[in-house]
Amino acid sequence: MNSSDSLRIGKLCAAAFGITLLTSCGSLGDTGAVKEANELAITCKTDAALRAVDRAAKGGGLGAHIADLQRVVFLRDVGRLSEADAALAARNARADADAEAAAKAERAVAKSVQDLRAEREKRMGRRVCS
Repeated sequence: MNSSDSLRIGKLCAAAFGITLLTSCGSLGDTGAVKEANELAITCKTDAALRAVDRAAKGGGLGAHIADLQRVVFLRDVGRLSEADAALAARNARADADAEAAAKAERAVAKSVQDLRAEREKRMGRRVCS
């Protein structure tokens, strides 16, 4: 993956999660792990997707910010709601999110779960993992 591919992926992921992308203010981080995590989640390999999210988080930059919300999306997708709620609360605390920012993150997560399930249905013929 070259830098223009990383920037494109970063912009797409940022838009999906409602994050403003300011490339002049920081690095993209490990956007490859972000993309890998999405692919794994679509194919219901949730634990592997969460490991990819961990790699993205360790890479810093935009990838780490997206990884925070990806974790919540993937956990909610498979019904691990208490873990998802704890992950979102930890993310909001790290981001020092006020009520408006927390609500925006919640809406982004809900939309992303819907999008993930729609993509899974398109590719695999089913919306949820069994």
